[in-house]
Amino acid sequence: MLSSGRDAIYYYAAGDPISISTFPRCSQLETTEQIRGFELLRLAFFALKLRKLEQRHEAGGDESEHKFRCSLLRHAIFQQVLTLRALDATDQAMQLIEACRK
Repeated sequence: MLSSGRDAIYYYAAGDPISISTFPRCSQLETTEQIRGFELLRLAFFALKLRKLEQRHEAGGDESEHKFRCSLLRHAIFQQVLTLRALDATDQAMQLIEACRK
């Protein structure tokens, strides 16, 4: 369904790759597949930001700022998982989170 790593490509349940060009130019998401793809991209963004923040923290930094930012990103990830659960994409969400941890 998806490959892990930095250059991962994420796929709809139908097997089509998700990319920014997948979405309509009029900015209106019309189908459940388009909405699901958009929400998966948002989840990937938050998960990768969290990983980057944790890697940066390992190099040193303000502990309280790190905890605050991580807390915000974890909350955003949790909300995305709830949204994707409502769209019947829980498995895809969990696979994406796992891939972003690597």
